[in-house]
Amino acid sequence: MKRLWAAAAAIAALLSASPPIGAHEVDHAIEAGEALVVRLEYASGGPFAYESYEVFRPGESTPFQVGRTDALGRISFLPDADGDWRVRAFSEDGHGTDFRIPAAAASLSAAQPPGSSGRAPSVTLGIGIILGLFGALALLRARRR
Repeated sequence: MKRLWAAAAAIAALLSASPPIGAHEVDHAIEAGEALVVRLEYASGGPFAYESYEVFRPGESTPFQVGRTDALGRISFLPDADGDWRVRAFSEDGHGTDFRIPAAAASLSAAQPPGSSGRAPSVTLGIGIILGLFGALALLRARRR
């Protein structure tokens, strides 16, 4: 009976030491490509920083991308279609611009697929450890009889 408790304690220790599998985990993908970067400035030369923008695919009226410019007044996006992309940027006080950029679809040169965080090997390893411990426990009980 002491061996059974020792095996149960060992299993509990291994399970508590394993890394948690997050139910709310968010995977990510890193893609390298040729992004278009647009830098916007006020007439005075200062950056058009933290202002709203919209980017539209050629011939579409629904924005492809929306957001705010960064601290240097930049917008970056990866066009996925050839043609003239429309960029519209505007501030709450009435400043803004609306122009078109001719662009070819960017070719992605490298990619890391989503879900490559190493979760599947960890789960497989955990299941293997649990099955191994139960196998060892079964051998101990068989020897005892």
